[in-house]
Amino acid sequence: MVTLQLGSNDVLLLVQACNNDPQCIAQGLPGVLATAGANMATILAGLRATGYSGAIVIVNYYSTDYTNQMITQITSELNQAITAPAHLFGAGVADVFSAFQAASQQAGGRTCVAGLLNTKPGFNPLACDIHPSQSGQKLIAQVIASLQQSTVRK
Repeated sequence: MVTLQLGSNDVLLLVQACNNDPQCIAQGLPGVLATAGANMATILAGLRATGYSGAIVIVNYYSTDYTNQMITQITSELNQAITAPAHLFGAGVADVFSAFQAASQQAGGRTCVAGLLNTKPGFNPLACDIHPSQSGQKLIAQVIASLQQSTVRK
C-alpha cells in the first residue's frame, strides 16, 4: 500500500507569507490549492504509469481546531483539492478530517484538548503544535487500516 499526503506545507507557507492576513490568504489560496491538486494527479499518474496496481490511499488532513472556522475551512478546501483526482487513479481516501472531528467532539472540537496533537515542550499542556500525538497517529493508522482493500485498488 502507498499512502500519500501533500499540500499542508504549501498552505502554511502562504499563511506565513501573508502574515496571517485573511484577505491575503483568500487571494493566494486558490493557486496553492490548484497546485496541490495538480501535484497529486501527477504523482498518482506516475505511480500507475510504473505498472503499480496495488492500493493507493490519499490521507486527507485534520483541522488543528474545529472551532476555528478559518482553519477548518482551509483544511477542508485543501482536502477537496488533494482528493479530487483519487477516483481517476483508483485511489482511496482515508478521511482523517472526519475521524479527528468525531474524536475531538467531547473536547468541543479542540483537537489539542482531545489529546490528538503534540503538546509544545515547556508550554501549557493545552498548547499544541500541528503534529499528531501518539493518540492522533494511532487514529490516523486506524482510519487507513479500515479502508476496504477493494476500494483502494485500480
